[in-house]
Amino acid sequence: MRTRRIWIAAAVLLAALLAARLLTPAAISWGLRHAAGQRGLTVRWERLRVRFPLRAELRGIVVCERALGDTLVTADSLGVAVDPWSLLVLRPRASDVAVAHARLRLVARHASLPDTLGPEEEPAAAVSPRAAKLRHAAESLAGLLLAPARRLPRLEVRDLVIAEPAAGDAPLRGGRLAWLALDHAPGGMRLRATGALALEHEVPFDVELSYGHDDRLTGAALLGLGDPADGPAGRLRVIVDGALRQDRRAGVLRLADSTRISFGRLPVTLGGSIDRNGPRLVFRLAADDITEARVLASVPREVLGPLTGLTVRGSFDYRLTLDLDLARPDSVRFAADVIPHGLRLDSARTTLDLFRLEQPFLATIHLPHGRLVTRELSSLNPFFRPLEDIDSTLVHAVLTNEDGGFFRHRGFNPGAIQLAIAFNVKAGAWRRGAGTVTMQLVRNLWLGHARTLSRKGQEVVLAWVLEHLTDVSKHRLLELYLNIIEWGPDVHGAAEATRYYFDKDPARVTVDEALFLATVVPAPTKWRYRFAPDGSLRPFERAQMHFIGRAMIARGWLDPALLPPADSLDVTLRGRAREVLFPVDSTSADGSGAGVRVPRAGDGP
Repeated sequence: MRTRRIWIAAAVLLAALLAARLLTPAAISWGLRHAAGQRGLTVRWERLRVRFPLRAELRGIVVCERALGDTLVTADSLGVAVDPWSLLVLRPRASDVAVAHARLRLVARHASLPDTLGPEEEPAAAVSPRAAKLRHAAESLAGLLLAPARRLPRLEVRDLVIAEPAAGDAPLRGGRLAWLALDHAPGGMRLRATGALALEHEVPFDVELSYGHDDRLTGAALLGLGDPADGPAGRLRVIVDGALRQDRRAGVLRLADSTRISFGRLPVTLGGSIDRNGPRLVFRLAADDITEARVLASVPREVLGPLTGLTVRGSFDYRLTLDLDLARPDSVRFAADVIPHGLRLDSARTTLDLFRLEQPFLATIHLPHGRLVTRELSSLNPFFRPLEDIDSTLVHAVLTNEDGGFFRHRGFNPGAIQLAIAFNVKAGAWRRGAGTVTMQLVRNLWLGHARTLSRKGQEVVLAWVLEHLTDVSKHRLLELYLNIIEWGPDVHGAAEATRYYFDKDPARVTVDEALFLATVVPAPTKWRYRFAPDGSLRPFERAQMHFIGRAMIARGWLDPALLPPADSLDVTLRGRAREVLFPVDSTSADGSGAGVRVPRAGDGP
């Protein structure tokens, strides 16, 4: 016993000597700056203190990007205590971390592009810097998730704000942690947190999770998704009961397939894994016996939005799987399936006007930024065109760019999502979506264009309902789409577009004009940037038009002999768009006020 005490005393003395060597202000300063520099960051602080026995405290911390000088993190205080026993093996490990009054600014991401094709989006064959950075971030996250959970330091965070860039338009725009505590509890670890997520509006949350030594993961969360005035009806309770195993030798984190998460009265079974090699993510989700009553009892009406106007009979099951290896993005596998059981719309009680689509009607079109316009979709509108009266080249050019699988899918296209995932991983940024024509039609008629999670979910559901539970044909869906989509400032539908740009009817467009119009659809307010100052098409526009043309040829939608070389593609503006691109001066050079038009390429003397 005495010998044991001697060894313990010696160990404590050695730890103290190592601490005196390693935990000096100079050593800590060097370590922090070195670690930040390796990550392309700079760090500074107002004050650094070392307290007995092994605790360092920093005040007034600022972390910046070295390249641009942008401030990423600020914090009033950071305290770190070191485990003395970890010093004996020369691997210092924090035993306690406390952060107070911090602000984390998320870096600006590359703006996402619409759901469209385009050669300028194609990532290079070599790994792009963005893709390498994405993979490195994923590897770091996988390593963090595989850190020994039962040896994590005690953590306390108070008043942490996570902010999106000012121009950010992602569905999740940051949030705040009022308080978070990670503690060692009997039998395992316990995490408690309260705060709010910044979604389309602030969503308060309270979370408590326990992770036992037996790998069991249990807990609950309360999310305030609805209007606070709704009380309990505006809150969603989530309960977790499952198993999470860290196989650190193999470098794999596994979520047992029996893991169950209940969203109110909606039970969902989850499973999957995160493999450090790749890294690779495998995810499986299954939900059975979903009914209207369960959904209405579980999801706040504010989240359901227009879906509250649907009344359905029967039930359905849902399955989703994802297998993504970041080292081999083209091998990604994504599948999603709805399995209906007597599912049908109750037309007598459904208030959402789905059943009018087969008849002439006055459409209210939802545009970005909350704008609304109306168009009569009947012969009363001189610009309404049946599908047969729109040149097939224009129809197929738009379909090729927006939804090449329109005639094969039923509102939702898992194959397009799979391709978009691979493309975005190789690009290292969110560059391409997988919205279908049906989803865009739903967006324009009922939902609007707000980039929110609830709106995206509503869009997927309504598109599926429209193609599975109504009698609206593909022909009619495409006809409506081509008569309402935006093609420029207050320009809606193919006939208005061809008149605005070319002063002609959509039945008489050329191949060049059809390809040009197809490129305008994803970003109709930016059509002028496709022209050079002299009125010629810019090289990137010709390249994109030619790319769409080649895709049409591959689908059998265009005779190869009709597609000229990319550098020969051109259009001549003859409609009101010409006046916008080449405005007339209000006064002439001699002050007469006669007005002088700016010349364009191709004008005569």
